[in-house]
Amino acid sequence: MKKFIFFLLISNFTFSQWSISNAERGVLVSIYNSTSGETWNRNWKMDQDPKNWFGVVIQNGTVTELNLAGNALKGSFPSTLSGLTNLTKLDLSNNQLAGEVSTGISTLSSLKKLDISNNRLTGNPSSALGSLIQLEDLGLGGNQFAIPDVNPLLQNYSNIKTLNLSDLGLQNIPSRITVFSNLETLVLDNNPIPSNAFSNIANHPKLTNLSLSGLQLSQIPTQVTQLTQLTTLNLSNNMLTEQTASGISNLTNLAWLSLENNRLNQIPSQVAQLRKLLTLNLGRNKISGGLSILTGLTNLQQLFLNNNALSGSFPSEFLSMPKLMMLNLNSNQLSGDLNDKMPPITHLSNNRFSKSQLSNYILDYNFQTDLDYSPQRFDYEKQVLGVLGQPAKLDQSLSGTDYAFTWYKNLDQKTNATSAELNFNSVEESDYAIYTVEAYSSAILDNNARFDLSLFREPIALVKVLGTAETSKYFNIFPNPTTDYLNIVSSKYDIKKVYIYDLSGKQMLSESKSRIDVSKLPTGVYMLIVKTQEGNKNFKFIKQ
Repeated sequence: MKKFIFFLLISNFTFSQWSISNAERGVLVSIYNSTSGETWNRNWKMDQDPKNWFGVVIQNGTVTELNLAGNALKGSFPSTLSGLTNLTKLDLSNNQLAGEVSTGISTLSSLKKLDISNNRLTGNPSSALGSLIQLEDLGLGGNQFAIPDVNPLLQNYSNIKTLNLSDLGLQNIPSRITVFSNLETLVLDNNPIPSNAFSNIANHPKLTNLSLSGLQLSQIPTQVTQLTQLTTLNLSNNMLTEQTASGISNLTNLAWLSLENNRLNQIPSQVAQLRKLLTLNLGRNKISGGLSILTGLTNLQQLFLNNNALSGSFPSEFLSMPKLMMLNLNSNQLSGDLNDKMPPITHLSNNRFSKSQLSNYILDYNFQTDLDYSPQRFDYEKQVLGVLGQPAKLDQSLSGTDYAFTWYKNLDQKTNATSAELNFNSVEESDYAIYTVEAYSSAILDNNARFDLSLFREPIALVKVLGTAETSKYFNIFPNPTTDYLNIVSSKYDIKKVYIYDLSGKQMLSESKSRIDVSKLPTGVYMLIVKTQEGNKNFKFIKQ
């Protein structure tokens, strides 16, 4: 009898040293070890109680939520999750998990949220997920799943409010969505759904957030323009022009709109009707003016116009917009003196502001605007003819002791040159490349503000034969550098084929689509050859 009482005391002590059972703690430890926990962005300290571990929520002595989104998990999908029997929310999105979804997850009958989007998962997860009938939030997109028909997977769900079906190769919107009466958020990014295949979301009663990025839409589907209750609409990475964005004026309840990376040469006039907008993203287009159309958006708080074709002085239109808190004008061609009424957060890097223009503003007004200004660009793209065995010189317009110069080859290879010019005594075959120079300046201004500025010359190429600048004018290749996908968009040419070579000339990839998965390429600089109806266009990009 004494031995039995002693055993109970020991058992209770063993159980009570953590806020959860040893069995559930063991499941968490197994997940940690199988997904390279030591290299997570935020790892767990095994000597601490699990209630203190990042992403773990405990209620009544059991794990109810596990949120490890964007935490650098690697390896296979955790097979021991079935041991967390009371789990209601599981978020493993934006990691590097691979392989198939473990069927053990099908036993988590209390699960209301499951987000495994943006990993490297494969196979068909239908059998593993089909029995999770309590789900309200399901994220599958951004993987490499092969699901012949999504409708059977969704058949047992009736409570879905948030659904992410991006990157699943869908050519139509699943019919099952028509009966999701509680659906509020739908993500269909990067599916080949044509604009005439949206009947299954027509008049959807509660749909307020819709993402249609990367569908290659050339016009906004009629059914979308009729969803007047929408508050969030993502139309980025499509082929819309200011003419084909018609119908958007019906969506007067929009608070968030993205038209990033389309084919806009000017801002669509119908945007002016969206008076409830708080955030508007027009970045990565070819907009060069016509900004006055935005001044009527008196509730606008965030505006993105980065990577456009704005030139001249800082746009005066934005100086009197009453609620504008954040303005992104990065990567345009703006220059001149800066006004003291700029929005509280203003991004101006990669324009053409001079050192004196920036330092004068920081000296006088740095207390009222958080200014992102470095780096800046100077000069323009240029080609210099280099003859084998002959001297050649690459120059730029800055000089003086205020700057420290560093020259780079192929955008990322640091050379030994530290002077204002880059000289070649005798050009060799390996010298033909693209060069940039950083002119770095640092100072403490009179108001004790530190002023650090990097000025980068636009690329200057040493070439065998002089060409034209037409290619870069009509192509948008992003992001560059990239870690996973490379997108290629042309405003003039039809893209027939894309080839990727390393710098030794070895072909690494060939694709017939404009979104290319380069995640498996080793880190380095690559040649990109785009085959069009008028010949090949050549570029370089960096894989990080």
